[in-house]
Amino acid sequence: MTDLATTRTAGPTDLAPEQIATLLAPINPNRVQHLRGQSHVEAWDVRRWLTRIFGFGGWSDETLELVCVSEREINPGRWTVVYRAQTRLTIKTVDGRPLSFWDDAAMGDSRNQPSLGDAHDMAMKTALSQALKRCAVNLGDAFGLSLYNDGSPNAVVMWSAAHPTPKSTPQQQAVEDEPVKPEQPPTQLRSVPEGEPDAWATEAPARDFLAEAQQCTTADCAVSVFREAEAAGAPGGVLARIRDVGRKLRAAEQAATPKQEVVEGVVVEDVELPADEHAAAVAAFRAFAAEHGITEADANQQAYTALGAPLADVAPKAIWDLLTQLTAA
Repeated sequence: MTDLATTRTAGPTDLAPEQIATLLAPINPNRVQHLRGQSHVEAWDVRRWLTRIFGFGGWSDETLELVCVSEREINPGRWTVVYRAQTRLTIKTVDGRPLSFWDDAAMGDSRNQPSLGDAHDMAMKTALSQALKRCAVNLGDAFGLSLYNDGSPNAVVMWSAAHPTPKSTPQQQAVEDEPVKPEQPPTQLRSVPEGEPDAWATEAPARDFLAEAQQCTTADCAVSVFREAEAAGAPGGVLARIRDVGRKLRAAEQAATPKQEVVEGVVVEDVELPADEHAAAVAAFRAFAAEHGITEADANQQAYTALGAPLADVAPKAIWDLLTQLTAA
């Protein structure tokens, strides 16, 4: 004899009232992380709330695709890996019947890693985490849907005609809707080590401030670009390179009267300026260490540990990348 209770198709009304109430509630601001103008929820927190709302075994995620898009040795012994992942999130009723599913995809990268295995591991996990979060956002405010409304934690769903409540009619709810704001701008994914909080994104500046600074012919021009880049939240490595451009230009202007002065935040020192890109990168790294009270010996050791070789033997790009990571930490 067929058990109709277990064979009938599940629908929205099969969700428990407590589940509906939780899904319609605004996200707790304590769950929202903020990074360089972007708001996001953590992947582990999404898993926690999937279990809280739908129960153990009440949801599942399936990897539909996991592809290595790129594997490059950017410097000897340093690897950057990029993965693409497509994931399916399935939600079930409390008695185990499939209720709905969503598919979505995301990219994840792992940059400048000393271990090829770790680089692949981090890139895969980042891509899978991002894809799961993109699927879960279809469940509404409890999973960060409102954050697309310019990062607001205030509920944007609030009611559903499929789940009658005292506040379930459009006429009652329309006056409570917040103005729809633009979604946060497209961003560049950031890979992070396992165990550290992961983020949906870090903000990518719309302008190439370094290129603008390199086109300057006066120190004042470089100073102006530096201040605009700093206000826009440009990475520390970019700011360091713009500052170096300003130093060179100011030093050329003040060559007849060598001295140390501070002009609009750009320090010009009475020292011989680096003559090439590698020397500029090393000088910026040592300046960063000095600013943070790190001795030269400790700075050299940290650079060796991170890059796998002495500064003198490392490509300038690797030093700039390391400086960017340190200043963003």
